[in-house]
Amino acid sequence: MTNPPSANGLRYETVFLDVDGTLLWVDLDVEGYVRDLAPYARDGELTVERASGPLRKSVRKHIAENIKYRTAGELNEFRRRNALETARRLGVEAPPEVITGAAERRISFRPYPESEEVLRGLRGLGARLYVVSNWDVLLEEVLGDLGWLGYFEDVVASAAVGYEKPDPGIFEEALRRSGAERGRTVHVGNDPVADVEGARAAGIDAVLVDRRGGGGHPAASAVVSDLREVLGIVRGRS
Repeated sequence: MTNPPSANGLRYETVFLDVDGTLLWVDLDVEGYVRDLAPYARDGELTVERASGPLRKSVRKHIAENIKYRTAGELNEFRRRNALETARRLGVEAPPEVITGAAERRISFRPYPESEEVLRGLRGLGARLYVVSNWDVLLEEVLGDLGWLGYFEDVVASAAVGYEKPDPGIFEEALRRSGAERGRTVHVGNDPVADVEGARAAGIDAVLVDRRGGGGHPAASAVVSDLREVLGIVRGRS
């Protein structure tokens, strides 16, 4: 990171931020799902051990396929089918609204302790913030529920733009929307391939968030274990 400070004293004027694994994590409450649907089990007892695998498979399916669904209506129908198929595999026979309600209720989004402090701090520095994330078309709704939407100039979700990281196309779209200079932009994310290699392919610096001490990535401009370190990087003091 060798950029001299800009007119407002920042090394980076624009910050792109990933969501899952960077600002928050996705919490799957298998025990709660089992409590909700155990009374409807018709193919043996529904247990946490039995439900865990199919539930996690359904989440992976959502992650892999949500980019196909470009409207909220299409996405909700996909989620409904996915929830019903998971329940069928588990031998659950319940009204569709009971099954989909349990599936939706038992997935939640948990912010990392420092996330909002850092968003507030970056805005306080004068940085412009954009979400650049592999996520479905309801990402703005998730951010709104967390009270975070106001921190961002715009939200660039893969399903909405048709590109998934590490495809540089999603970063190019974020650059187009922001009008930002590549040399004054940094992307912050937790995935060495999707975030670091994707950002570098688009010609922007990348900060790797490595909360587990995985060893970093040679293409990362910096590696941090806590988002608070990003404040110093944006100021040019790290």
